[in-house]
Amino acid sequence: MFFVKVLLISILSAVSTMFLPWYIPFVICFIIGFILSNRPGNNFIAGFIGVGLFWLIYALFLDIKNQHVLSAKVAQLFSDSLQTSFTGAVLIMITTFLGALLGGLSTMAGAMIVDDGSRKRLRKAVKSGRYTLKMK
Repeated sequence: MFFVKVLLISILSAVSTMFLPWYIPFVICFIIGFILSNRPGNNFIAGFIGVGLFWLIYALFLDIKNQHVLSAKVAQLFSDSLQTSFTGAVLIMITTFLGALLGGLSTMAGAMIVDDGSRKRLRKAVKSGRYTLKMK
C-alpha cells in the first residue's frame, strides 16, 4: 500500500501540474492521505517521497531545458543577499526538500482527519489490561 501511495502521488502530481497550479500536488497528497489512510506516519513518508521525487525530476527537467541559466542566476541572487555561496544544484536540493516536506505534511493531515483517536484508545486499553479479544 505504501508504494501505491508513492506512485499515485507522483503520477497524479506530474499529470495535474501540466494543467493546474503549482500547489495542486499538495491537494492530491491530502486527498490520497484521506482516502488511503492507514497510519499518519506512514502517510507522511509516502507524501514526502512521492512529492520529493516528482519535484526533483520536474526541477531537473526545467533546469536542463534552459541550460541551467535560471537556477544559476537565482542562486547568485541568494548568494549575494546572504553573503554565502549557493549553486544551482543547492537551490534544486532546497526546492526538492521544501516540496517534499509540504507533501508529507499534506498527506499526514489527510490521514489525521480520518483517524478519530480510536487507535490511541485501543493502545491505552491494551496497556491497562481492560481490552478483551472478541472472537466471532
